[in-house]
Amino acid sequence: MIKLIATDLDGTLMSPDHLTVSPHTVNTIKSAHDKGIKLAVATGRPLSLIGDVIHQVPFVDYIIYSNGACVFDRTKNEIIYSNLIPNELALELIDYLLENKVFFEIYVEGKSYYQLDTEYLFENTFFEKAFIDEVMRSMTGCRNLSEYLGNKAVEKITLYCVKDKDYDKFRDKFLSYDLSVASSFEANIEATVKTANKGEAVKGICDALGITADECMTFGDAGNDCPMLRFAKYSFAMANGTDECKAAAKYIAKSNAEDGLALAVEEYALKW
Repeated sequence: MIKLIATDLDGTLMSPDHLTVSPHTVNTIKSAHDKGIKLAVATGRPLSLIGDVIHQVPFVDYIIYSNGACVFDRTKNEIIYSNLIPNELALELIDYLLENKVFFEIYVEGKSYYQLDTEYLFENTFFEKAFIDEVMRSMTGCRNLSEYLGNKAVEKITLYCVKDKDYDKFRDKFLSYDLSVASSFEANIEATVKTANKGEAVKGICDALGITADECMTFGDAGNDCPMLRFAKYSFAMANGTDECKAAAKYIAKSNAEDGLALAVEEYALKW
């Protein structure tokens, strides 16, 4: 019997526009919740970029954000878990990334920040303009990113528009500091502390609720979803997902454009 459903957002729960959840999917996961199944969304987004999603699915119990660096319990209205990049390391990486001229953002206390005057390094070749506009509205530009960070720790560092020739250089830099590296989409690199990932976050929720991996259902489409797909017995990679994601999952769902998540929930969670 399924007791927890955890799903990625972009490419999975969300329609291809990255902005909306289809009525079929909303109704299906609400039926699951009404049945007593706990619901979690698990995303690489910061908490500040999830409000419009939660407005569409207000019955979600947990928000796993910044690739598992933090978990927000909506019932308690508080962060119940955080696993952050230490301040000293974050400051060192900010200097390195600015010197190497790549567009990046840092997630701090649920919000996104970037260095002003680096916007020219961002070249959108992947997302629809409406979604990019929403993302940019959620970011705060800083004249001096390191100064703004002060002594705070960082949830996640996200690089955009990484050129093919530079990809290994940046990935290896993060790995040299024993950080976890993942990707959510083309030309993207995301870094968190090694023990912060969606799988560990889902496991933590299961442990708190007394739920086993055999009672857990997870959905994803990209590399950053692999840890939670490997964890759950009922894990589904979307048909539109990456090969890496499909290899980590036990099942393949139809694409997000075809309401694949809803169809799988109906088959594996609501019929039992």
